[in-house]
Amino acid sequence: MWSLGASLFWCWTGHRPVPYDDSLDRLAKLAVIATGGTTPLADVRPWPFPTFAATITACLAPDPADRPTAKELIAAW
Repeated sequence: MWSLGASLFWCWTGHRPVPYDDSLDRLAKLAVIATGGTTPLADVRPWPFPTFAATITACLAPDPADRPTAKELIAAW
């Protein structure tokens, strides 16, 4: 689910959900991503589409247990 949220974040905003320096090697980039800190969606895409924004934000929850399942996303839409 996190990767779905990250992909939707990127498509919706044109920004990475987790900022990191492009000069970092792959392992260092993954370490930054693993910290779980994401950019708030409203900071990079202030246009309100609350349901879509809530879906992206839920998929990017730091704790996997807090992320929706595919079944829950389908039921919500």
